[in-house]
Amino acid sequence: MICEQNANNFFTTRFLGFSVYISNTTRKEDGLLCFRDTNYTRRTIPNPQSILCRAYGRYVIYYNNRTHPPFPNGYSKDGANNELCEVEVFGCQNPGYYGLNCSSKCPLNCQGGHCDIVEGTCISCTKGYEGTRCAEHCSDNTYGMECKQICGNCINGEQCHPVNGSCLNGCDRGTYGIKCNLACPYGHFGCDCKEKCNINCGVTEKCDRETGECSGGCQAGWKGPRCDQRCTDGKFGLNCSQPCGFCTEKKQCHFINGICVEGCDSGYIGSLCVQNCINNTYGPNCSYNCGNCLYIYGEQCHHVTGRCPRGCSSGYTGDRCQKHVSNASLTVSEEPIIHTNILLYTFVGLFCVSILTNIILTIRNRRLQLKYKPNKQYNEISTCNTVVVHNNTAYDKVDKVENRAEYLECGEFNQASVYECVSSLD
Repeated sequence: MICEQNANNFFTTRFLGFSVYISNTTRKEDGLLCFRDTNYTRRTIPNPQSILCRAYGRYVIYYNNRTHPPFPNGYSKDGANNELCEVEVFGCQNPGYYGLNCSSKCPLNCQGGHCDIVEGTCISCTKGYEGTRCAEHCSDNTYGMECKQICGNCINGEQCHPVNGSCLNGCDRGTYGIKCNLACPYGHFGCDCKEKCNINCGVTEKCDRETGECSGGCQAGWKGPRCDQRCTDGKFGLNCSQPCGFCTEKKQCHFINGICVEGCDSGYIGSLCVQNCINNTYGPNCSYNCGNCLYIYGEQCHHVTGRCPRGCSSGYTGDRCQKHVSNASLTVSEEPIIHTNILLYTFVGLFCVSILTNIILTIRNRRLQLKYKPNKQYNEISTCNTVVVHNNTAYDKVDKVENRAEYLECGEFNQASVYECVSSLD
């Protein structure tokens, strides 16, 4: 209460902007701000003034500031001074009660058992509770004082304990700890980090904290997101990308190094069974020798079947040229071939002789036609009967021509020859 209420009272300027705190110590900083003047003027400031403070404490602290702004309008500039004539404090004598005659008990979960002495609402709640009367547990993944703290990663998103935040049924994937707020350490994953990353991860024991999927792929011979599956389907090595060799009965090779554990299929050798048989061998374990094959340099029989690529050497037969042919069987077998060749050669020879004969006859006829030149001034020509030879020159003897205009000139020859004379032309 102000000692004197008057608009012109100078002492009212000392009240403007005052504050009231409730505290359990003499320090206002340890208490609760109950009231602060921000609107009063010298004319409107009430007297007496009643202030309701919904708080519990041992001390009621009246405070005013004149050391730094903000300052209220019309405030006194001669420093901070108090002009209080009387201060009265009313409340329930026994804490934890409220209402008329302080006969009603405060709600159970009110902080410190204190509540509003008029309405009975909790000033604040104990850990794990919320609401005006602190009757509800913390929810929506919150816990603690006034439910302001956030729960960790409880399994399946369950609500943590409303008071201490612990996860009652364990942690979700990738976390561990009482409150499930710690990430899995290196090499672990899963719920409560109980599972270990696979040693076959590309980066040893490094995987996703939640799923366990390996970081950086898998080591040679392994596959799958967690690198927990061996290479199959005829593959081996890094990323299961290399094909197995020709293992016996098409069995799977070793998933890491590709070795055919039970040996090679027919025609192949080596630990990986990718090398063909060599040194004129073939078959299972390259244990058979090739037959008597015809080869070009660097060839051999087929590494699997043993068949010869270009037939057999003389005196041998069969798919693999391993069967010796006797002289008798060789003569019998070659006889039809000899007869066939004779007939073929005979036919070709006769055909060539026929063509040559025709060519000679054609040439001869053309020469004869060129040698005989008829003269149209004569109507008759006699025949030649005899031949006279002088000095290696032959002449035809011509009979007497009887008033005939036609005649035939006999040709001159360099060598003595006898020719048949041509009859007279009509």
